[in-house]
Amino acid sequence: MTNQFTHYNTERLRSIPITRVASQFGELKKHGSTFMALCPWHDDHHPSLSLVEKTGQNYCHCFSCGQGGDTIRYVEAAMNTDFIGACEWLSKQYGILTSSDKAFVPTSHRNTEQQANDNKPLDYIPTEMMEELVSVENSLCHCLLHWFHPEAVKWVVEEYRLGCYTMSQRDDVTIFPDIDRQGRVCDIKVQCYDVDPQSPKFGRSIKGRCYMLAKIWQRDGKLPLHGNYKAKCLFGEHLLPQNPARTIALVESPKNAVVGALEYPQMLWLAVGNKTTLQRKYLEPLRNRDVIVIPDRDAIPDWTKTINQMKDLANFTVSDFCLRVAPDDQPKYDIADYIIDQHRRTPQIP
Repeated sequence: MTNQFTHYNTERLRSIPITRVASQFGELKKHGSTFMALCPWHDDHHPSLSLVEKTGQNYCHCFSCGQGGDTIRYVEAAMNTDFIGACEWLSKQYGILTSSDKAFVPTSHRNTEQQANDNKPLDYIPTEMMEELVSVENSLCHCLLHWFHPEAVKWVVEEYRLGCYTMSQRDDVTIFPDIDRQGRVCDIKVQCYDVDPQSPKFGRSIKGRCYMLAKIWQRDGKLPLHGNYKAKCLFGEHLLPQNPARTIALVESPKNAVVGALEYPQMLWLAVGNKTTLQRKYLEPLRNRDVIVIPDRDAIPDWTKTINQMKDLANFTVSDFCLRVAPDDQPKYDIADYIIDQHRRTPQIP
């Protein structure tokens, strides 16, 4: 009879240094006596996840979204897998293959409520709720109007359904809706940008101001609390059906896609949003298409490795452009940085 339990030494898995595990998913930054990493629980562009290793302590905590936990929970989030998947990966990576009988993890480890929620049909944000927010009067567009013609900015707003949201005493927070091929709104990213032309960070996102609206609207009673709003898609995916022949440019952030579309409109610009979406199941809509992949400077090695495992899916070409044009002191340089740097020298006069 096949044993219904999978045995893992969860105690030993949880004792693996969290920094050692996190370093396999991205660059770590020293911050005082601890290290910081990009948070796998939200769309993080500035390391906000604190990695704590002290006597009797080995865990992570995000100062932005509040998520965190031990090594197993970190791997669950970083690899978009479940508890068993995380245990299996850690066991293979670190040679911890089996546990004592008292430390087994049953394959049906999750409680009934969690399993029932996973089996529920996915819910989507009503389109009209998103459409009410579509507007050029948002912080990103305020910045783009300094470098691009107003009609071009209006066009990109209509294409990607960019909009404006009021949050944290700001009435110009930018929205980036994730709309799939069927026109369903999976979720809406909200992010705020520095709109002071005299600031050295003009046009850059404000740290810690990135959220997803589905959870916020559930909390505020605007969406059903029991809804299963876990659908994911590429940013700009809704533009694929009406553009069957255009070469696709795939980048990380929605801002990169928007700025890229303004500068090089001959290509169709899409964004994965965060590294958890750089997976075959989310890139499936790109099947048999010509795709130029343009990772941020620091992500080129990881993206190249991941994309090379999906060469059968589409005609992928990974570009090292951001590495070649980046200033030496900017490790996270991206395509939007490059384009905007060119326009800073010749600002758009409306």
